[in-house]
Amino acid sequence: MKLVHQILACLVTAAMILLVLEGGLRLIGLGPKPTMNRFDSALGWTKEPGASIRRHTGEFDVTLRTNSRGLREHESVTYENPSGRKRVLVVGDSFTLGYTVEEPDTIPSLLESQLRDEGRDVEVLNGGTEGWSTDQEALWLAREGKRYDPDVVVLQMYENDIFWNGQDGYLRYPKPRLPAGGAIDPARLPPLADPGLQRWWVRRTALGSLVHKLLWPEAVPLLPGPRPLPAEWGPRLEDGGPGWSETAAALSTFAATAREIGAAPLVLVIPDKAQIDPEARERVAEMLADPRYDPERPFAGMVERARGAGLTVIDPREALRARNGEPLYFERDWHTNATGNRILAAALAEALAAPGLLGPAPHAAPPLPPAVHAAEPSGPGRVLLIAGAIWLVLGTLYLRRFPEQGWLGSYLPVAALVGTVLLVIYGIGWISGFLPRSIQAWVPSLAVAGILGAVLWYLRKRLAVMAELFGTFVRRGQWYVLPVLAGLLSVGALLVVAASSPWLAPFIYTLF
Repeated sequence: MKLVHQILACLVTAAMILLVLEGGLRLIGLGPKPTMNRFDSALGWTKEPGASIRRHTGEFDVTLRTNSRGLREHESVTYENPSGRKRVLVVGDSFTLGYTVEEPDTIPSLLESQLRDEGRDVEVLNGGTEGWSTDQEALWLAREGKRYDPDVVVLQMYENDIFWNGQDGYLRYPKPRLPAGGAIDPARLPPLADPGLQRWWVRRTALGSLVHKLLWPEAVPLLPGPRPLPAEWGPRLEDGGPGWSETAAALSTFAATAREIGAAPLVLVIPDKAQIDPEARERVAEMLADPRYDPERPFAGMVERARGAGLTVIDPREALRARNGEPLYFERDWHTNATGNRILAAALAEALAAPGLLGPAPHAAPPLPPAVHAAEPSGPGRVLLIAGAIWLVLGTLYLRRFPEQGWLGSYLPVAALVGTVLLVIYGIGWISGFLPRSIQAWVPSLAVAGILGAVLWYLRKRLAVMAELFGTFVRRGQWYVLPVLAGLLSVGALLVVAASSPWLAPFIYTLF
């Protein structure tokens, strides 16, 4: 019986260690990334019907839901069109899906609102899927999009489509690759091989996700050079590289499919942030340090090939540049925010007023109101505001706990603590930006290891005593006492570290 209790004690100990690590990883943002994608033998992946996930970073906090047909749309949207409304189908990637904004601030939703404000009886459908390139969008239109019987189909493109159109895989999923040339028959493409589901411990746990990333990192093709960069940036440096011939084939396939289903085709090319924001352009140019760098190069190539396929192209650059005083893209994420999406939707609405499409609007729409669902301000201003609030709260708590320290002795150490944390966080981010992407995945783990190492250093003289105390209860088989003991030892360890480190003391003492 004693052996059984000792085994139970060991199991409880292991479980507590794993739970602490799991909780810590989730707390610092290293939890498993939620996804609604699932394998598809023709397209590589599609969105799972009836899914709901939450995406949140320091820049946005968004909930994405799909209906029973796998669209980010209301359940009332069906293949049939009983109302007889004109239908505009927007096909694209994450810009169209709008995974950084709430549903009312996606490009299709904003376009529908503006068209209806102009007095049109129109329905705009969101056919976007995260990570898709032009070939997948053209194939989805031929297989699934045509079932919605659209009157107009808008194909949204972005510069990373060029490279991925020439690849037969994207991260862990296979993807179709259209042969170079003209339009192709989607039915003639061979089915893709199913990569299978990732193991549950990778999909559901932070520990499993981290271990999998470290041991089997997702292979992102890199450009050769002293400082490897994503291969999808290649079109910024040279013309005629990988993916251009396949991009032309995908555009021809899209045009042919649109003609076949009787829908008028349009192409919306979304510019990169560096094309709109001069500061972003300077930052990227400085980072690349390559005289060949031209952010206009991939945009011009996409426009040229779309027009070569007989497609009408919408160029929103001037409309975006006219509003460059406002943030139109997220600070760190390269996608447009709610305000940028409003401008893109307005450019689409203007193009749709052409006689061969929806025709002139019955009346002008009222000016677009400010973005209601726009993300909170990001960047240095927001970070400083949050840091200032934390400083005031912690400094006040410290002053109330130790009034003899006075105002200066309370708020100054806390300010030093908060400032040090910010320097560490931004320093790690700044340094990792100069590392190859294959190494960047290790940076958060090394940072966590450094913090744990500092804690262990301060506890080094007491670890043997703590281990002996814990081991005694394990050997005795008193497994039911271990959670309480772990809590007491954790509190004691915090007090020891606080007494040993003047930087950490103000923060730790406020916990009590």
